Amino acid sequence: MPAKRSDPFIAKKMDHIEKFIRLLSPKQRERVRHALAAIVENRLSELDIKPLTGKKNWFRCRIGDIRILFIRTGSGTHVIWDIQFRGKAYRGM
Repeated sequence: MPAKRSDPFIAKKMDHIEKFIRLLSPKQRERVRHALAAIVENRLSELDIKPLTGKKNWFRCRIGDIRILFIRTGSGTHVIWDIQFRGKAYRGM
């Protein structure tokens, strides 16, 4: 069952992701939206995806200097954890 936005943690994450996307250039925004759709629809072969070292079921998607961090759940779905520029993406994990 997908997390509900009424959950304060989920709402905060979603607000951060939406704000980050709004601040991107139109070209970057389109590339990120394409990548997010591919991750959610499990079309990972068309993206630059690598597992995160030391984190089971955690992955990163590279889009230029932007990183999308996501988790593969036990049911095979993907949960977007964060979107950041490369230098900030892995802080606080």
